Amino acid sequence: MTVMTHTMLKGSNVPVDAAAVRAVLRWTPGAGVPDVDASALLLGASGRVRSDEDFVFYN
Repeated sequence: MTVMTHTMLKGSNVPVDAAAVRAVLRWTPGAGVPDVDASALLLGASGRVRSDEDFVFYN
C-alpha cells in the first residue's frame, strides 16, 4: 500500500486516482480557529456527481 500525504489549504481540492482512499483530518481547535468541514465527491466520467450517494460530508 502506498501512503501519500497532502496538506490542504482552505478552499483547495485534490484529484485522487486510486481504488481506495483513507482520509485523516487533523486540526487544533481553539478561539478564533475555524472548525473543519470535510467533503468528498465521487464523479462519473462526465465529471459530475451521479447521485446523492456519491457525496459525503462531515461537519
